[in-house]
Amino acid sequence: MSTLGNAGTTNSGSQTVPLFVGFTGICASAILIHGLFTIHGWHSWEFLSLLVVAVLTSRLKIKLPGLNGNMSVSLPFILIAMTQLSLPEALAVAASSILIQSVPRRPHKFRPVQVLFNVSAGLIAAELGWQTFHRALVLNFTPTLSLLSGCAVYFFASTIAVALIISLSENRKALGTWSEIVHLSFPYYLASTGLASIAAAIGENARWPMLVGMSLVMFVTYRSYRVYFGLARASATDSSTAQSLKAKSADAAS
Repeated sequence: MSTLGNAGTTNSGSQTVPLFVGFTGICASAILIHGLFTIHGWHSWEFLSLLVVAVLTSRLKIKLPGLNGNMSVSLPFILIAMTQLSLPEALAVAASSILIQSVPRRPHKFRPVQVLFNVSAGLIAAELGWQTFHRALVLNFTPTLSLLSGCAVYFFASTIAVALIISLSENRKALGTWSEIVHLSFPYYLASTGLASIAAAIGENARWPMLVGMSLVMFVTYRSYRVYFGLARASATDSSTAQSLKAKSADAAS
């Protein structure tokens, strides 16, 4: 959810929403400036491969039922970039995929403020995840534990940001909203972390075959989520219709 990660809607109903979006944007700007000063070299082939796959798969997104948020198939590729590329490269992959993910399908309108928040929150999550992963390696954590730590921080940073913006814009309880997001997206994040672990184990070998194989795995996961969420929405609609008919029958009987 990307997803993070990673797509909340913002309304003008709460005065705190623009402040939170502005604060998120300022933090993301500081992260970008910091990233520019850390450019030392590019993993050109690996970076371009991940960038292309992340952008292409970012359009395969699933709306979370009952929430103004969605998840994208690009998540594992953001995690791979976060744990295998330099900080500027990881930020570029995250920002590009989330930007494309945030472009709405018709008939929904393009909202610059919403896109700004989504990209900013994604950059913050990617920065925190990247820093956690590399700091853990410096502290002599095992590569596996370092990867899990980085992905966990990305998960918390992205889901908390989305929960906060939804709670502010819709006057919902932040903790309850975050709990709903975690309930719906945790298996997806877990699968994405697993794929990032596989990518780390494979290393530099079979880059394109690996990315294509992971894209297929995530596409199957995407289809499964769509079917599951579709059935959940249909069940909720049927239940609501049944309750409405029951209420009308009770009124008619009285």
